[in-house]
Amino acid sequence: MTLDEATTTLTDSPDPNPANVTEAVERARAAMALVAEATQEEIDRAVVAIAWSIYEPTNARHLAEMAVRDTGLGNVADKIIKNQRKTFGTLRDLLRARTVGMIDDDPARGLTRYAKPVGVVAAITPSTNPAATPINKAMMAVKGANAVVIAPSPSGWSTTAEAVRLARQELARVGAPPDLVQVLAAPVTREATQELMAAADLIVATGSQNNVRKAYSSGTPAIGVGAGNVPVIINASADLDDAAAKITASKTFDNATSCSSENSLIILDAVYDDAIAALERAGGHRASAAEATRVANGLFPDGSLDRKYIAQDYRDLREAFELDGSDDDRFVMVEEPGPSPDRPMTGEKLSLALTIYRAADLDDALAITNQVLQVQGIGHSVGIHTADTDDQAIPRRIAEELPVVRVLVNQAHTFGNGGSFDNAMPFTLTMGCGTWAGNSISENLNIDHFINVTHLVHTIEPDEPSPEELFGEHWALVGTDTGAETAGQQ
Repeated sequence: MTLDEATTTLTDSPDPNPANVTEAVERARAAMALVAEATQEEIDRAVVAIAWSIYEPTNARHLAEMAVRDTGLGNVADKIIKNQRKTFGTLRDLLRARTVGMIDDDPARGLTRYAKPVGVVAAITPSTNPAATPINKAMMAVKGANAVVIAPSPSGWSTTAEAVRLARQELARVGAPPDLVQVLAAPVTREATQELMAAADLIVATGSQNNVRKAYSSGTPAIGVGAGNVPVIINASADLDDAAAKITASKTFDNATSCSSENSLIILDAVYDDAIAALERAGGHRASAAEATRVANGLFPDGSLDRKYIAQDYRDLREAFELDGSDDDRFVMVEEPGPSPDRPMTGEKLSLALTIYRAADLDDALAITNQVLQVQGIGHSVGIHTADTDDQAIPRRIAEELPVVRVLVNQAHTFGNGGSFDNAMPFTLTMGCGTWAGNSISENLNIDHFINVTHLVHTIEPDEPSPEELFGEHWALVGTDTGAETAGQQ
């Protein structure tokens, strides 16, 4: 059955919000059955429809306004950009991929691969992106001919429910089953979320580390992400004004809701004062010692981040922490002597506050960066601003030595880490952090994670080396009878 032939079956489905988890999963499987024979073109049509539901300018603004109103996090202008830019980039990536039927054929290797759905996807989504993240996951899930049931953060439910309503509306308009995309009914409880995770075929969990751990312990195959806490090095050769402009744009985007937002800067001593001056010109306020104490104690009153300051406008932080400076200031810089588990400013702040460290040299900078990661953010990512012409060995050294999945060079971290039009990272709102962070993937979440692959295998000319080819060097070193000698000694 094609999508067009199935149009009338579910386009007028009942209440778009299922009454319970069982109903949601049943409806998801029924919708998947309707697209089981769909062509790649029909699946792509559905994916484009989902993308348009949030990219369309009126909808993008409407959902951004709802998100800020409902969660109190971030700002409308940047959420509009996020709703559109992430969706557009993800759609670009998805439309370039094959996910239906034969996806590649290699006669020389006798290997043909076929894509199959993974099944019903449980998408656990955070309050920081109650529209963009659910739709991002829905696009990927449906691209693989799967259905998705979203369990949003309770504070973001109404925004997510509206995003899902708009996506379902667009699916119906192109003849696709709306029940390919659903959201759990409010109130979304921990029990309902856990029930969904147990009933689904794949879990993709973004948000709190508690949700990620529950996903991995659910018994269902799961993809989770690690905590952010991005440290960025400013090398002595960096273009300081360029670095400051990129760091400011990235740090202040959506009031630092992104897990890819810079949280610490490690500045080499040779350019420390000049770099701070460049950051001040770009909108950073250099806190005095007294102000730094108020910021640290205010953000972490009992050692834990106070949620009332997460992703708030800078004017609110400035008033709360009694900060001097200019009305043009956009974030506060707090200088610290070094990272430590006993210093809360070492960790992720999810606010317009940036911790600054002074490094004696590059070796010291890498040591400080690693210390930050060991406190929080291991596996996620780091950045460096350095000269393009003569310092390529430095980024390579960082990539070789530090336990992170992504190393960004001369980029605004928030905009580059989850995919950009000028780098090769896949667009996503979900960043895997490898086994360092207890994650099952060490890359950006992408369409490869939403398909199963069948391998059709034919015989080819034998590719069997001789024992001499494989063991010759070893025999030359130790001889050919070491096994017998060892056995005789026992």
